[in-house]
Amino acid sequence: MGNFERWLIALLSVGFVVGCVCAIIVFMQANARKLEIAALQRDIIALKLRVARLDQIASTNEIREKASSETSKPPSETRADQAPLILSREEIQLIRDYIKPAPVAGSATETIKVGEPVVGDTVPFPSPITEKVRKLLGARFTVRNGVVVIVRSGSRHADAVIGPN
Repeated sequence: MGNFERWLIALLSVGFVVGCVCAIIVFMQANARKLEIAALQRDIIALKLRVARLDQIASTNEIREKASSETSKPPSETRADQAPLILSREEIQLIRDYIKPAPVAGSATETIKVGEPVVGDTVPFPSPITEKVRKLLGARFTVRNGVVVIVRSGSRHADAVIGPN
């Protein structure tokens, strides 16, 4: 009877060790998959930006072809051919939640309007915004006199202006 108990204890010990080894292997595989998923997500974001740039280049080329095939128009009419950047209330609120311009002390000296040229540095939108608002992929923004000025990729004109609340 004692021999049977020893064999049973040995068998249970071996089973416990094999179970622990299997659990460690499963844990290591799960961590490896998490790292692969993170790397693939970074690649997807890079590819989305490339596609947005290529779409912008294609639309720019189409506009140039239209402009060259038709009679030459004044620059203001050529600018009007580009579709306006229209943002919903939810999209505007999302942008306001992420981008909080410093309050303007006193009165704003000059305000910028849609279509006016934007001079100075612009910053790309953070990825949490571009993931939720796809039309802002590749777009950039700047803050002037307490308002957020949005510039599309490849443009130097204000495509949208978001004022304070």
